[in-house]
Amino acid sequence: MPVYTVASRATMAYENRKKVAQVITGIHCSITGAPPEFVNVVFMEGHRVRDGKQLAITGTVRKGGNRNKELTDNLKDQIHNEVAHAIGIEQTQVLTTLIGFPASWAMEGGEILPEPGDESAWLKRAEVA
Repeated sequence: MPVYTVASRATMAYENRKKVAQVITGIHCSITGAPPEFVNVVFMEGHRVRDGKQLAITGTVRKGGNRNKELTDNLKDQIHNEVAHAIGIEQTQVLTTLIGFPASWAMEGGEILPEPGDESAWLKRAEVA
């Protein structure tokens, strides 16, 4: 469901990509309650990153339901800080942006995504289908 795109100017070592994916997935799941299978992390290397930063993280996440501004701000801040720490770069070298979209704007497995907080019922329906 959420897609996090991590763009870097330089090639990232496999171990660093793995750390970044684990950090993003762990934080997203702990804050939102989403299952880890829902989190997608995509890496793009050799890109210009705005303001001369080393890394840009752009997350597209569902808004609404149980997601308020405080939760979203916390999600963004934790990802920003923990990714920088995990790969040993200054927080000032990371640009982090979250873009919220209504669940009804996206599909997974041919099904419209559930509102945040309604994942269990959605998953049960998907298992039956």
